[in-house]
Amino acid sequence: MAEKGRCGLLVLHSSPLIRKAILDLFRGDPGVTVLGGCPHPTAVGSLPGRRPDVALVEYEQWQGVRGNLAYWSGTRVILYSRDNTPRSVVDCIRGGAAGFVHESCPPESIVKGLHDVLSGRSFWHLGADEPERAPVVQRADAGGQWKLSGREEEILGLLLRRRSNEEIAHELCLTQQTVKNYASRVFHKVGVSGRKELFRMLRPCG
Repeated sequence: MAEKGRCGLLVLHSSPLIRKAILDLFRGDPGVTVLGGCPHPTAVGSLPGRRPDVALVEYEQWQGVRGNLAYWSGTRVILYSRDNTPRSVVDCIRGGAAGFVHESCPPESIVKGLHDVLSGRSFWHLGADEPERAPVVQRADAGGQWKLSGREEEILGLLLRRRSNEEIAHELCLTQQTVKNYASRVFHKVGVSGRKELFRMLRPCG
């Protein structure tokens, strides 16, 4: 049982080394009680103690977590991923995750990010500033609302990093009007009216 006033942390990841490394970051943290780690959502019930306040979950396990919302009710989930393509980040945003951590995130940033999430903020560490360009996305989400081309994903990635149209145009050697046109298509496909609504999606609900 977590101590009163301290949040309970669970790490859900298939790699025992990664589970241990992340949990070790929080041992001795006065604001966190380490509840433990497990390799798969079906193993969560075997852990002692209460449900976690926050869970750092391997991206590949996300669907399993979403398939058992009754257990995870009240838990704020941070996704840990090897994939930092914009479609993965958008999937996390639309699925209600409180944060996203690329595996390149340094340990001190993971600690800060988790405390940000506990304080009611969101945490989005997309990793290296220049991710590999993603292939064309041929699938849509469950609502069928978005299919992004490789260039549109590239634009979305820079928008998520809060780049201005001018900065994006300079970085991609495009005109500002071209960037504006791409951004408009991206907003439409993701289902937001513009930057403000996109950034609101990054904030935790409630």
